[in-house]
Amino acid sequence: MYVSDASKSTAVANTADSGSSAKKSTMGYKDFLNLLTVQLQNQDPFNPMNDTDFIAQMANFSQLEEVHNLSSNFSTFSARQQQLSSQEFLGKTVTVEPEGASAVSGTVSAVSLGSDGAIYVTINGNKYEASAITSVAPSA
Repeated sequence: MYVSDASKSTAVANTADSGSSAKKSTMGYKDFLNLLTVQLQNQDPFNPMNDTDFIAQMANFSQLEEVHNLSSNFSTFSARQQQLSSQEFLGKTVTVEPEGASAVSGTVSAVSLGSDGAIYVTINGNKYEASAITSVAPSA
């Protein structure tokens, strides 16, 4: 496969720009897709990519896509599982220690999901992040 020096530098620049400003040690999903696209755009029409190489790259891309989907699905599953387990706080006496505030104890009257994705418990009419719970006891 023929790739000009200008194309190589463009591919490297595009790949570097697609990530965060921090250095990455591994190639990500978008980096791989950008590199494959640049490679296909700049191949020599008189000497196209070998079929075997192309199929291998597509298999790698498919595998990367499936791992990406699996990771996304697992994150969703984990968040839902956390929501379900937080419902067990309902009716129980908990102690919450929010950042920069003193500890609060009381019976959990509601559990909700915030717009930020965090789970909140309602104690005495006030919402607190479930992650700030330090102790749980059965209600008297």
